[in-house]
Amino acid sequence: MWFRIFLLSCFLGGWVSLYPKTSSLGNPPKWGTLDPWQKTVTREQFQRLLAKVYCPRKEWWNPWIVLKKDKARIRKFVGKDQWYDLSFAENNQSLQIAQCNRKSMQELKIALDPGHIGGKYSQMEGRHFVIGKGVPVKEGELSLQVAKKLEVILTGLGAEVFLLRAKCEPVTSKRPKDFTKESEAWINGRGLKDLKQEEQDKLIKKRKEMLFYRVSEIQARAKLVNEKIRPDLVVCLHLNASAWKDPEKKELGEANDFHVLVNGCYMGGELALDDQRFEMMLRLLNGWNVLEQKLAEDMSLALAKATKLPAFTYRGPNALKIGKVEGVWARNLLANRLYRSPVVFLEPYRANSKGAYERIMAGNYEGTREIGGTQKFSLVDEYAQAVAEGLKKTFLEQHPKVTLPTSP
Repeated sequence: MWFRIFLLSCFLGGWVSLYPKTSSLGNPPKWGTLDPWQKTVTREQFQRLLAKVYCPRKEWWNPWIVLKKDKARIRKFVGKDQWYDLSFAENNQSLQIAQCNRKSMQELKIALDPGHIGGKYSQMEGRHFVIGKGVPVKEGELSLQVAKKLEVILTGLGAEVFLLRAKCEPVTSKRPKDFTKESEAWINGRGLKDLKQEEQDKLIKKRKEMLFYRVSEIQARAKLVNEKIRPDLVVCLHLNASAWKDPEKKELGEANDFHVLVNGCYMGGELALDDQRFEMMLRLLNGWNVLEQKLAEDMSLALAKATKLPAFTYRGPNALKIGKVEGVWARNLLANRLYRSPVVFLEPYRANSKGAYERIMAGNYEGTREIGGTQKFSLVDEYAQAVAEGLKKTFLEQHPKVTLPTSP
């Protein structure tokens, strides 16, 4: 995940959609979808999941969720006195999670999501940098190389593997020009009409691009996951990067680390959006957090062993530490919110660190090569092998009883 904090805050922090109280390009939620989960979770379980995974601060959820003795009342639409009543289970039963004894990965459906797009879109995405006369580093291309390597490994273990994209082209059929209306509405809604026309045009161009590659693209991948593939789990493959000290004079840094994300830590402003409030409830009731945490912990341990990198630690309120294994955090990201299955979101390496950059420049070679005085696998190979080891640890080695969530 590449840090363009200012740009993201400008273009994503004040989303305007066709539905004023939803995320950009979002749709009003269909609350009746939650009906099958009536009386499947106790009040105690519901509160624990809010506090430990989905929304750790009561002041964030309190305006939208009212806890009664026998039910949770959830406001359906901002500004309307309409509530969805979720009745609690009367006894101490667990969320409906099927027990699955696995001694192989046969018939395990895994969707691999190579982060971003790459190719000619990498500069638009802000996932592209060049140092001196070196070749461009494009996250979308690196993540795809990892996905293809991992596909071979997992298929060899018997899993059924799906790539959400197999080339450096968008999954969405939309392009930036298709978001002119929404982008102009955003300008008007932000009170920016007084800016010079040239400045307005630049903002509209950036906004259209953002809606294309960041929102519409993830929505298209979500449609593949939710309607066509219907996997047992999704693995989102990314690389991290540090903010440039001087964007005009790019210099490699020392910091290099990893972390793994699961869905959670919905903040107050996010729960104020009808679609995100609904998606949080859907994930909570499905019980996907159980498998997500186990996957994330096993992958974190595997990444630490393979990469020898330290775990990254969040300092702000947008992430919540999950469990005791270092490097595992909950965040509310578009992909791990919209993909309706357990999702782990991987962020190993800082591509613009000295250590990672040298390995990226070495390319995707076979076997080991001496780099920095040490024999190393290629970064792509090391990444793919670590993810495979994490999945094997979850499903095959130390945990003969693995939980796969199922809908009621």
